[in-house]
Amino acid sequence: MPTPTQMESLRNAISYDRLPVCSGAVSSPPEALYLYYGKEKPRFVNFGSATPEDLDSLVAACDPATFGRGDEDVYDESYRKAFKMDAANFAVQFDLAASGLIGTLEDRLLQGDTGNMKIKAELYKLNVYDKDSFFKAHRDTPRGTNMIGSLMIIYPTPHEGGELVLRHKDHEWKFDAKSLTASQVSPSLAYVAFYSDIEHEVLKVTSGRRVTITYNLYLEVPAADTRASTIIREVKSISNLQRTLQGLLKSPEFLPTGATLGFGLVHLYPVTFNTKLRDLANYLKGEDANVYQVCRELRLQPSVRVIYDDVQRGSRFGIMMEKIVKNPSYHYEEEEGYEDRLIEIGGKAVNKKEGVDLSRIQERSSTNAELITWVSPFNRRTKLHDVNVTYGNEVSVGYMYCSPCIIVSIPPAIDRL
Repeated sequence: MPTPTQMESLRNAISYDRLPVCSGAVSSPPEALYLYYGKEKPRFVNFGSATPEDLDSLVAACDPATFGRGDEDVYDESYRKAFKMDAANFAVQFDLAASGLIGTLEDRLLQGDTGNMKIKAELYKLNVYDKDSFFKAHRDTPRGTNMIGSLMIIYPTPHEGGELVLRHKDHEWKFDAKSLTASQVSPSLAYVAFYSDIEHEVLKVTSGRRVTITYNLYLEVPAADTRASTIIREVKSISNLQRTLQGLLKSPEFLPTGATLGFGLVHLYPVTFNTKLRDLANYLKGEDANVYQVCRELRLQPSVRVIYDDVQRGSRFGIMMEKIVKNPSYHYEEEEGYEDRLIEIGGKAVNKKEGVDLSRIQERSSTNAELITWVSPFNRRTKLHDVNVTYGNEVSVGYMYCSPCIIVSIPPAIDRL
């Protein structure tokens, strides 16, 4: 076992100060504020000089905004009151590619931790929030394993209220579009981008109309680069985690007989029952991506795993799997003996918390058992029928959020020195 001092230095080296959100204002030519819309009769609005009547016409062309509750599409004004228009029914003159905003998002959200992958933005929806409209706390509905987040563009229409509030862990950010654009001299659009698993809500609009367009953000892996097998990135500086872990690996006193390290992840990730966990490594975000990259660069061969609850033995134990387990009922964990069946198909009995002796883990399986030394805590339950999107911006499309972990085998000192 590593000494408390060694573990403390390793834990402290993981940076948790990366923001899962970025915002600002982007200057744009006047025509970027133009919008064409309409299913049958095309209409036009210039948000730089839109009258109340112009916005009335836009609202009349929209549909009431529903939201996803599990696999249901729900209209409930006690939870969401707004209007929407699908991307097929409008055209924006804002040129996202020419604005340089994608490069800004890559710099601030990816920070070089995703190899040479790029962000691809797909126009998703237009929303109008008029007086007394709001959207209670929710997460975006995942629409692909490679979906990393959302980009919201807010047009400069007069309105009060309607702030976007984002929450993650113990942090909260309030985004006020009007204050960002008010300080700009030239025509500009406010924007906010955030990871898709970040909880967010739109506060009540007290006057005017808040008009936004939303893009879904995806990570694209170049055809010649699969990050799970190849590291391609420009290393601007050695992170504190890399420096610390590299120093520990060079010490014969650090895990002299080897061990298995575990890193609980900060973010949730969209998966299906067909998702290969090795592919999920391509789409890790923020601190999670940095941990994976550092381990790869130190040739430690990290792997992404899921750990299912060991219901019979309590919260300190689990069954670690190399794949997502498919079960149509979603309630297999309530079936007696499910843990044994997971072990039969390749699962390992493991500890989910520190302070557990290997012999206690081996009570579940004498052959398929492993003691994990957790660098960062594994706090979430992996119970797939619980990680579906309870409330999302749209009905579920077959993906669900999962909380995996990174597992790293540290060789004995004699093999690494």
